Amino acid sequence: MKNTFKILIAAIAFVGISSCTDENNLKISDPTTETFLIKTPLNGDSIILSETTPTNPGISLTWNPMNYTTPAVISYTVQIAKDGTDFAEPIDLGTTTDLFATFQSMDFNLKCLTAGAVPFVQTAINVRVKSTSGTVGAQPVYSNSIVYLVTAYGCLNQYAVGQGLPQSGWNWNSPRTLLCDNGVLTMTADFLNGPSDTFRFFTTQGDWSTGKNYPYYTGLNYKIVSTLVNAADGDQNFRNVGPAGKYKLTIDSNNKTINVAPRTTTGAFEPTSNWLVGAATPGGWSWSGNNETELGLVNTGIYEVALKLTSDNTFRVFLGNNGGDSWGLGDRNYPWYVSNGYTIDSELINANDGDSNFKYTGPTGVRLFKINTITKVISVD
Repeated sequence: MKNTFKILIAAIAFVGISSCTDENNLKISDPTTETFLIKTPLNGDSIILSETTPTNPGISLTWNPMNYTTPAVISYTVQIAKDGTDFAEPIDLGTTTDLFATFQSMDFNLKCLTAGAVPFVQTAINVRVKSTSGTVGAQPVYSNSIVYLVTAYGCLNQYAVGQGLPQSGWNWNSPRTLLCDNGVLTMTADFLNGPSDTFRFFTTQGDWSTGKNYPYYTGLNYKIVSTLVNAADGDQNFRNVGPAGKYKLTIDSNNKTINVAPRTTTGAFEPTSNWLVGAATPGGWSWSGNNETELGLVNTGIYEVALKLTSDNTFRVFLGNNGGDSWGLGDRNYPWYVSNGYTIDSELINANDGDSNFKYTGPTGVRLFKINTITKVISVD
C-alpha cells in the first residue's frame, strides 16, 4: 500500500511537470546501467554456513543505485542461481527499496540448496540485483553478477526412479522420496537385481536434468556399498547386484557414504543386521539416537557398511538392536572371530582392553568394513 501511494504521488508529480514541456519529454529515457554494480561482497568471497548459528548473516550486500532519468520508486530484488546456469531459473532472496540487504544464514542456506548447492561442499553461487522501476512500461534492469562461494549444510528431500525400483519405474507418477534429516537422506524401497534394473537419484521431482548417477557420487569421493554398482549403461545409473528385496538406502552427505540394509520386517530395526558401536565409529560408545552403525546383511552371508573409522580407537560387533541400550543382546569381540577361524585385516587388531575389542589402526577416513561369514574374512577397504 505504501509503495502504491508513492507511485501515485510520483505519477501526479510527473504529469504536473510534463504539462509544461513538449511531447518528446513524455518518453521514458533509457536507464543508465554502467554504475549499477554490487559493491559488497566481492567477487569470489566465501562463507561456510552452520546450523548452529541460524540467525547469523548468510550474505550481506550493498550496491550502487540504478539511475533512471524518469523519477519513480525503485525496488531492488536480490537473486541467486547456481554458477553456470546463466540465471535460467533465478531464485529471489528478497526485495527492498534500500541499497543494502542482509539475509539470515538459515534462509540463505535453504535457497542455496534449492539452487543446487552441494551440502558440505563449497559451491559457486551467482548473485545479482534486479532493479524494477515503478514507471509504467519500464523493464527490469540487472546489476553485474558476482560469484559467492557457499558451503551449505543439511539437504532437501530428493527422489529416485528407475526400473530397478518396481514401485516407481522410469516415470514421475510415483517416485521414491528420500527424506532429509541433518544431511542424511533415507528411503525404504523394493529393489530388483536384473541386468536392466537400474535407477538414479534426482534433486527435483519431475526434472530429468537434475539426475545424479553413480559417477556423480564417486566424483565426490563417496564410498558406496559394493552391492550398488555402476550399471555401465548409457546414463551410468545405479544397479543393485545383491538379492532382490526390500532395503533401507542411506545417502550420508556428512560422511560421504551410500549404504543399504535389508528391511524384512516393518520395525525400525532389522533383526538380521549386526551393529558397530565404539569410539572408532561415528557414534562412539553410545546407543542413543542413531549413533550406532548398522552393519547390514547385503548379500548371502555378507555384512557390509561404509563408515568413517577413527584411527587408534576401538569398537565391537553387536548382534541386536532394540532401540535402546542393547548391550545385552549379544556381541562378538576380536578373540571370538579368531577362535572361529576368521582371517582379519591387518588394520584391525586386538585392543587388549578389558573386553578384547577390535582396535582400528589404519588412517582416519571413510572405509568399507565387511564381514564375510562364508569365507570367514573380515576386511577394511
